[in-house]
Amino acid sequence: MKQNDEYLSGLSKKPLARIVAWICLIIITVLITATLVTGVMGSRLFLPFLALTIVVPFLMYIALWMGKVLSGSGVSDDTSDVEEDK
Repeated sequence: MKQNDEYLSGLSKKPLARIVAWICLIIITVLITATLVTGVMGSRLFLPFLALTIVVPFLMYIALWMGKVLSGSGVSDDTSDVEEDK
């Protein structure tokens, strides 16, 4: 139960991350819909939309991951290694 509380409190502290996640979901949904529509209609835009549907989520993941890395949220506060050297 403690882990769930930490997760929920972390969500409330990062509203920008939630907004970015929703925007990513909307973009992916639009791409999938456009790919299906162009595929059914036999449009020449089917292959470009298919490529975007594959590449864009990957690029979004990389961008979100880099944002997390650059903000330093993946850095632990454990100093046990430093204390062992002393």
